[in-house]
Amino acid sequence: MALEKNDRVGYRDGREGRHHGRVEEVRDPGPHAVYRIRNELTNEIQVITQEQIVQGAGETDM
Repeated sequence: MALEKNDRVGYRDGREGRHHGRVEEVRDPGPHAVYRIRNELTNEIQVITQEQIVQGAGETDM
């Protein structure tokens, strides 16, 4: 799954639940990519790895 700038993603960052944000930067594209994500709710910047990306970014967790 290749992500690009401004793609909406769901991710897990160690806190409870799934979070959503938009890709601001892609570092080291490929299977070990690192992304700078801006969280949609808190506006904070998170640096996450490819392994933290969750499929189905448009869905919400209950």
